[in-house]
Amino acid sequence: MNLGPFDLLGDVHGTICTLDAMLERLGYLCAGTRWYHPHGRTLISVGDLIDRGPDPLGCVERIAELVEHGCAHMVLGNHELNALHYVEGLREHSEKNRAQFETTLIQIEASPRRWDRARAFIESQPTSLLLDEGRLRVVHAYWDPAAIEQLPARVDTPELLRASAPGGRLEQAFELCIKGPERACPRYLDHGGHWRETQRVAWWNEYPADAPKVVFGHYWFPWPEHTPTSPGWTGPGANAACLDFRAGRGGPLVALRYPEGEFVSVANRDMRPPA
Repeated sequence: MNLGPFDLLGDVHGTICTLDAMLERLGYLCAGTRWYHPHGRTLISVGDLIDRGPDPLGCVERIAELVEHGCAHMVLGNHELNALHYVEGLREHSEKNRAQFETTLIQIEASPRRWDRARAFIESQPTSLLLDEGRLRVVHAYWDPAAIEQLPARVDTPELLRASAPGGRLEQAFELCIKGPERACPRYLDHGGHWRETQRVAWWNEYPADAPKVVFGHYWFPWPEHTPTSPGWTGPGANAACLDFRAGRGGPLVALRYPEGEFVSVANRDMRPPA
């Protein structure tokens, strides 16, 4: 798994038909019930399979199938981490948090056993990955070497889940790597209609030019001065790539073929972008 080749997949956010279209585009096949790639490629999801779209748990189940059959892995996204915290009462059940989690929560309430299987899979997946003998870093939001070293490989025990939650001993490391650094700013209304007093930091603009390539998701919203309008390498060394292009808001789903360096996009089959 460490050497590749890999297909790195951006934030899916419940868009199951779009995910299946991307798998077809990338060449993944299902014979009976078994997934494989005829050229031995491995899919790497950067996380955020759930929330927003019409079938969050279906997306988890699809990636879990590929992982079970040895042709995929994922890294934990902030929406998966938030879901684990929410169902355990480690995340506030506020109106804002419930609205963010609503499409997934509806499925959980309709089929708790389905969630039990999805949860077990999410907890089994790594918090970050180092691939191609260290030449490729994969994390959901931010590769901070000191914080990465603090992260457990997985959040697969109650103690680790509590440690990753607000007030936990590992909260800061998870906040940096899985949710990304933020800074204080004047109060503003975000895209979800909620007031905020912090904003995300475009850390890739200062990512060292001599560092290994890093691939991440998370940063879906348009920052013309910071985020490329089309998929590509960015940063001082052109060695950082964000794969989140708003699939959960009707945008395309994006993937990166590695080591080829080819970015692949498929149009959204599940959601329309807002007018």
